[in-house]
Formats: sequence, C-alpha cells, structure tokens
Amino acid sequence: MTQPAISICMATYNGEQFLGQQLDSIIAQSNQDWQLLVRDDGSDDNTVHIVEDYAGRLPEKIRLVTDDGNRLGASLNFGKLLEYADTEYIMFSDQDDVWLPNKIELTLNAMKAAEQIYPDKPILIHTDLQVMDYKLDIIANSMWSYQKLFPEAGSDLNRIMAQNVVTGCTVMLNKKARAVSIPVPDEAIMYDWWLALKVCEHGKIIYVSIPSVLYRQHSKNRLGAQKVRKIDIIYFLKKLFCMRKLLSAHYRMLKRFDPRASFWLLLFNKALVKIAQRCR
Repeated sequence: MTQPAISICMATYNGEQFLGQQLDSIIAQSNQDWQLLVRDDGSDDNTVHIVEDYAGRLPEKIRLVTDDGNRLGASLNFGKLLEYADTEYIMFSDQDDVWLPNKIELTLNAMKAAEQIYPDKPILIHTDLQVMDYKLDIIANSMWSYQKLFPEAGSDLNRIMAQNVVTGCTVMLNKKARAVSIPVPDEAIMYDWWLALKVCEHGKIIYVSIPSVLYRQHSKNRLGAQKVRKIDIIYFLKKLFCMRKLLSAHYRMLKRFDPRASFWLLLFNKALVKIAQRCR
C-alpha cells in the first residue's frame, strides 16, 4: 500500500464524549489521502476502546500509536506524534471538534500554492474557526473576530513571540516545517505556539480566512476561545497579575526558543498586543 500524503496527529485524553463525532468528520473528508495517528495520554474512560474500534474497521487509515505510555500532557503528546509523522504533510486534530468536509482539501490547496511561491521554505498553513458550544450551536462565525486576533501577525516574529495567532487544530505543515520544529520542548506552553515560532523564524506562515473547524467549547476544554473585553486598563492589570504563572511559562518558552529573549520586552510587547486587540 502506498503511503498517504498526509498524517493527521490526534492527541487524546478522556475524550469519549465527543471523539466519535470527530473521527466521523475526518473519515468523511473530501480528500482521502491521509492516515490518522492517535496517541492516548493515559485515559481512564472509553477513549482507547473507541479508537481501537475505529482502527479495527479502518486499519489502513487509523493507527493507535503505542509507545512507553508515559503521561506527557497535551503539548508534548502532540509533539511526540509529530515525531512519528513522516509524510509530506502533517495536520493536527483535537478530540472534541468537528472538521468541515473540505478541511483537508482547503488547507492542502493553500499549501500547494504556497510551495509554488516558496519552494525551499518551511511552511505552516492555518485557518479560521467557527466557535461552537458543546451541542455545536454557534457562538461565533469567526474565532479570529471573536478573540480579536490578527492572523497577519504570523509574518512578524516579534508579534508571534508576544501572542500566538495559530490554532493547532487548523494547521498543516510541510516536511521542512516539521524538520525545524522537532522536538517540541518541555518549555512549550502549547505545541502550536512552538510550531509558529519555529516556522516564522525559518519559513512562512500562511493564513486562510475561511473556517475549517467547528471548534467546540465545553467544560473540559484545557484551552479555548474567550471573547475579548473592551479596553479596560484596570481589568488588564488584574488579569496580568492573575496570569503571572502563565507569563513565567511564556518567558521560559521564549528563552528556550531564543536565549537572548528579554522578560521586560516580552511584557511590553504583550501589553501592546492587548491594547491593540481592545482598540480593534
């Protein structure tokens, strides 16, 4: 059997509630030139049994990765999967979203077009998302508008260092982007931010303003879409104080990425980004 062009990396953990719906949406894609690699991070519900059932029915398409079984957390789980993926292109899937039927086709077309322009570059393609509640009733047609994100910031390394604008479940990498991104380090807050940093440094980040994912928000989301409040400096300062641990983790990631990174420059750039968001 010939190797597919695309590896889809899915990191799972206690995802039984929505996993079947996500797997069905991948199976129903208009482009079928893919393999799905799933690594579970120690679930104690029926997640693994669900994946095994789908893999048993579609062994040529779905593989449950079994390794040392160590609990890695979401970021390093995706990072480990990225090391297993050895195809021309790599995508990433959360366990609780729903992919729109042309997600692979849309993203691959953008990748092929970008590779024509930048044939020797690492390339990352990412798209907008529709924000949904747990029942898939719509919250917002565009996550970028909802969160006041600036996808064009993907071409500016200083902006990416201050704020990630890339959502992993919309991403496609080419092989060159994979090569500059692995391994994902322990210091990475999330794998998608690390990918964005590395590809922005060495190659090109391209955004597609069409949503490709129904991005489900529910009580078990580790990270999710949050609506940005209107400008309120007091609120921002309180929020910044409450997020001191996250800010410290952010700084550790940047020091791993660039040992010359300055904490005060990071703080200044984050403040500029937040103000720009609230004035948009």
